[in-house]
Amino acid sequence: MVSESGFDRMGASVETNTSPDDVDPEGPIGSAQARSPSLTVIAFGLGVLTVTAWNFLREQRTLSADLPPIAAAVLGLLLSVGLLYAGTRLARSGLDQDERWLVAQSTLGGGAVFAGIIILTMLIRVAEGRPVSEAPFVLLTSTGGGGIAGSLVGGLYARARRDARVAEFARAEARQAQDRAERARADAEENRKQLEEAQAETERLLEEARNTRDDLRLINRVLRHDIKNSIMVIESRAEFLGDDLESATATDIDDRAGEFLDTIVAQAEEIEHEVERTGAVIETITDEDPDLQATDLGAAIEEQATTVRSSFDVDLRVDGLDDGDGPFVLANQVLPDVLGNVLTNAVVHHRGADPTVEITVTGDEGTVTVCIADDGPGIDDDRKSEVFHRGESSGDGGFGLFFVDRMMEQYGGDVRIEDADLGGAAFVFEFQRAE
Repeated sequence: MVSESGFDRMGASVETNTSPDDVDPEGPIGSAQARSPSLTVIAFGLGVLTVTAWNFLREQRTLSADLPPIAAAVLGLLLSVGLLYAGTRLARSGLDQDERWLVAQSTLGGGAVFAGIIILTMLIRVAEGRPVSEAPFVLLTSTGGGGIAGSLVGGLYARARRDARVAEFARAEARQAQDRAERARADAEENRKQLEEAQAETERLLEEARNTRDDLRLINRVLRHDIKNSIMVIESRAEFLGDDLESATATDIDDRAGEFLDTIVAQAEEIEHEVERTGAVIETITDEDPDLQATDLGAAIEEQATTVRSSFDVDLRVDGLDDGDGPFVLANQVLPDVLGNVLTNAVVHHRGADPTVEITVTGDEGTVTVCIADDGPGIDDDRKSEVFHRGESSGDGGFGLFFVDRMMEQYGGDVRIEDADLGGAAFVFEFQRAE
């Protein structure tokens, strides 16, 4: 029938493959306007049914009720039912309004064409002088059959047109998807290139950092070797002079010779100490995994406090240290210089006649906190983090507090600046307690 090969099967398949613009907004059985094409086909089928009934009744008056008239009526009835079914299925199809009208017009057109052919044939026979019998039955069957044929052809054509639009829509979607894919591939390629460039730049910087570290280590070894050799020469000559002084009489030497000799020895020892300390700083900064050990924080504080008291006129107080050793924290031999740098800055940058500095030590199970507070001018809030950057701290070429911050980072600790109760700045160190 019509639903199996025409517009009905086509409509069911198209509903799931078209764009939203191709679907009838009124639905399969929407408004009266949407039902008009199907009503037209149904009206055509009712017309064929009416003519079939009229022809049957007419034949009953002129012919006996035998098999041929009944067969003619059944054939007309089947054609009418076919047209009525086609109109009903058209109303429930997935075709849009234009496609439904196309099927309805094809149905009417098919009936008209077939009827026209039969009428033309009859006219030719009449012109030839031949008799034409049962013209209504022939016109009835040809019109009904033509309508069904037109319905099938219209449904197939509507489906083909719908499929063509769907295919074009799919092609457009495919082109857009291809364009998006191309753009995505281009973006991915650009991102890949940028990533490769970033990786190459990172590797270059890492290589420079490794080279710088190796250079620092080489310079450290060379300087330590050369300076130590020079110190050994100084010390050996000082010992030689010392032996001569012991055997010489008072009239043979100047009164200041012994003092000079002691100065030479002391300075040589100080240079050697500075070399060892500088080497420790370089090793700590350049090593990815520095060699930290349990270091006596209390001894380092007392050492630097004594040095500052002997070098400056300052009121320096220490609170929180036990009489014995400790506490012990993770650090190395550079720890006294880290604390001494902040202590010296507190006095040098005080700008007053009688500076006061307080060192407070507190701790818990895992950390030890050292607070070095002064009554100096303090540090503005917007500079409390900047002073630890290279070149920002004053008085020492911009290296002192950068060195302090870098060493605390290597120790696995932290240093920050707060406002002190004394009115100046408070440097707060947090060390990891050694086990």
